[in-house]
Amino acid sequence: MEFTNFIARYPESTNVPEAALLQAQAEFKQGKLTSAITLLQTRKARAGQLADQYVYWIGEAQFAASNFPAAAETFISLVRNFPDSPLRLRAVVEAAAASMQATNAPLAAALLEDANGVFQLAAQTEATNELVVRGQLLLGQARFLQKDFGAAARILKSIDPQSLPAPLQWQSAFQLFEVRLAAGDLDAALAVANHLLQIAQLQNNDARRAEAASLKAEVLELLNRPDEAIAAYHENLATNAPAGQQQRALLEEARLAVARGLANARPALKQFFAQFTNSPARDVVLLTLGELTLKAAAGPPADTNGLQEARMRFDQFTNVFPDSPLIGKAYLDRGWCLWLAGNTTNSLADFETAAKRLPPSPDLAVARFKMGDAQFAQGDFAGARKNYESVADNFTNFPDVGRTLGAPALYQTLRACMKLNDMAGADKALAQILKVYPASGLADNSLLLFGEGLSDFNQPARARAEFERFQTLFPDSPLRPEAQLAVARTYEQEQNWPVAIGQYEKWLADYPTNALRVQADYALAWANDQAGHKTNAFLLFTNFVAQYPTNDLTPRAQWWVAGYFFNEGDYPGAEKNYKFIYQNFATNDLACQARMMAGRAAVGRQDYRGAIRDYFRELEEDTNCPMELRVQATFAHGSALMRMESTDTNNPLANFQLATNRFSEICQLYPTHELGVQAWGEIGDCDLQLANYDAATNAYAQVINSPVANIAARSQAQIGLGQALEKKAAGLAGDDQKALLGLALKNYLDVFYESNLRDGEQADAFWTKKAGLQALPLIEGLGESPPENFFNRMELWLPQLKDSLEKARAALPAAKS
Repeated sequence: MEFTNFIARYPESTNVPEAALLQAQAEFKQGKLTSAITLLQTRKARAGQLADQYVYWIGEAQFAASNFPAAAETFISLVRNFPDSPLRLRAVVEAAAASMQATNAPLAAALLEDANGVFQLAAQTEATNELVVRGQLLLGQARFLQKDFGAAARILKSIDPQSLPAPLQWQSAFQLFEVRLAAGDLDAALAVANHLLQIAQLQNNDARRAEAASLKAEVLELLNRPDEAIAAYHENLATNAPAGQQQRALLEEARLAVARGLANARPALKQFFAQFTNSPARDVVLLTLGELTLKAAAGPPADTNGLQEARMRFDQFTNVFPDSPLIGKAYLDRGWCLWLAGNTTNSLADFETAAKRLPPSPDLAVARFKMGDAQFAQGDFAGARKNYESVADNFTNFPDVGRTLGAPALYQTLRACMKLNDMAGADKALAQILKVYPASGLADNSLLLFGEGLSDFNQPARARAEFERFQTLFPDSPLRPEAQLAVARTYEQEQNWPVAIGQYEKWLADYPTNALRVQADYALAWANDQAGHKTNAFLLFTNFVAQYPTNDLTPRAQWWVAGYFFNEGDYPGAEKNYKFIYQNFATNDLACQARMMAGRAAVGRQDYRGAIRDYFRELEEDTNCPMELRVQATFAHGSALMRMESTDTNNPLANFQLATNRFSEICQLYPTHELGVQAWGEIGDCDLQLANYDAATNAYAQVINSPVANIAARSQAQIGLGQALEKKAAGLAGDDQKALLGLALKNYLDVFYESNLRDGEQADAFWTKKAGLQALPLIEGLGESPPENFFNRMELWLPQLKDSLEKARAALPAAKS
């Protein structure tokens, strides 16, 4: 203010240039750098003999404002334009310092190494000048950054340590350490590290002593002397080292101990925690102890006891150090313990707490990622996607996060989108992966997964385009065979069997030893079956069973082979193949079904007794068999009894009564089940054979009136009811007989004229024809007038009987008259 006032009052004073310079220096000291620079530049033309100082302070202000390129140029201009200025040496050193800050080491070296320059002339005559020493240190650093380690070492060694002020003694030795270490001269680096320790001890500087001990430990570790490295780090735990150095020493000591065996690390940490009760690093010690225990227990396989011990450490941490800046990390680590133990619900709670307590950091990204994993495991795909997207989008200031979690986060986002049926979101995540992480191990996985998702959503053409893009983008990917196989599957989805077959055959030729060959072999056989190439399919499935006797797909291939024999009427061959399935793959989901089909094959070859003994009864008594199949076995048992000759010579129909008992069990246990309804129909058939006509009509009525019986079952029952009425009528005469026959005819005609249909049903052709054939004799026998509609419909349904039907029509009374 005073200088401002002076200049205002005495603008023509010869002291104005000095006043303006001092005013600018005052602005500089207050951090008003722009004002200082403006003032100096404005008045520089009238600075007179102070012009060099004006330029110098402009450079200083630019340097303080971090405008290093401008500062360097300003200092250089001072050296160039003021050959007699006493500030030239300082200016060239400051120009070199600004160049170093601007990462222009070559310019700094050129300024300081110019043989005819100010600096080199001063270095020859004033070697102990502090500015010369600082310049030498800058030159050594410049050569170091240019990887000219030999030159850097020579420059630094040329400095007389006795001429250095205390701060520069440390700097000089530290730079020499960096040079020796970078050059790989570890023994020399170790010697310099010991010298740094001596400097720190002489200066009684605990922070530098701790740093020197850490540097020494680093070199010892590189020299493969881990015990000495641990001892060097341990010095920082037993001295007044700053908390940060204690923490670093502890972590590095633990790391080295872990590398030599976990048992070496944890006892030392426990001892430290108990011994140094006032150490500011106690929270770090406890956290590290827990993390080492967690690392040892993580597996795989996970050590349950170790996870419990690690969790106990983190519980202790949250109780003892609730206000520690590391509390968020403790919750994150405890979440890991729970996650690895399979406790996803409680792990999610800890990951959430960690996310709230951690600062923006890579650890926060991990907490968010694990929140997503826990939510994904619990089926909360929307929540999981939100956290994965947070990791991918919100940690761009942390390169390590992008490098380690960026691609996995986008990959998991893609998976979550697919679970949510959000293919647009999945497409966006895929595009990011391919753009930002094209070389990651997940890029090809992601594209393949996306294509598979499109395939799952029944978009085979789009899926095929993605699989083909995969092969273009990742020609050398180990997943290429999987992608090419997926292309073939898209044709299978479109039921384009000829192309699918060609694709599978090409794949097998291209990848004869690939692990996916078993899937391709099976798919080729299946495609041939669907294309109607039954002979080819039979050969392929038979070869599959022989080539892969223990594969998970083998039971299904064997099932197809067995079905082929069954459909061809080769019941012994079918029985043999079905039997092979349940005997060799007892735990497979086809085992019980195979036993059932083996029984049906035995029935097909008319071995009813063997079918019951070896298959149906075994299934009925097998509590591991699904209940639905056990009921089918009981039904098949009853059906086999109906076909089997009785061993009771006095009662040849005894088996029908036994069959009725089996069917009755089903009716009682499953009265509303489809098989329960069918069982009533079988009971009606048995009673019909046993001449229990009233019982038969009651059984058939159960089917006809059932709300769950389909049209085929009801039509069959109505025809059975008509047959029972006919047989009962045979024992009567006159009007009683005629009434029953008329009622039988009515049931046949109900089926024939489709009067028994319910809403939305279509007539069953077989039973419609059967009903017509059953009705025809009654129409002829009752001698009634010929219903024209009946004969017309009969000729429509059974055109092959037209001639005989016309004769029957003509033979009726109305036709004769």
